[in-house]
Amino acid sequence: MPAFLLRVLLLLAVEAGAAALLRDPGSPWIPVLLAVFVAGSAVPHGTEAELGGRLLVALTAVGAARLGAVAWEGRGLPAAVGLAALLLFQTVVLMRISLRGRRRRGRRPGRR
Repeated sequence: MPAFLLRVLLLLAVEAGAAALLRDPGSPWIPVLLAVFVAGSAVPHGTEAELGGRLLVALTAVGAARLGAVAWEGRGLPAAVGLAALLLFQTVVLMRISLRGRRRRGRRPGRR
């Protein structure tokens, strides 16, 4: 299994759990979203992702968890479309981060 697929599946599981927790109106949303942020920033571990890439993945994960909770409550098409766009963007970013390091490591010495 490619590493980026494992990263995407792990982050989707965290986001789905957070969305399920955020469905309840009385749930503590700050610790849940903070946990999603931490998990999102840790998912690119083992790659050459810098601070910007990690923050982008983490903030996208927080947005996906929040929009997932809103879409799960059945609040309409805009939330579902926004969630789909964020998940697609997150997948592309994780794939790019994961494959960038592999391309650099696969180069021959002496070639740039």
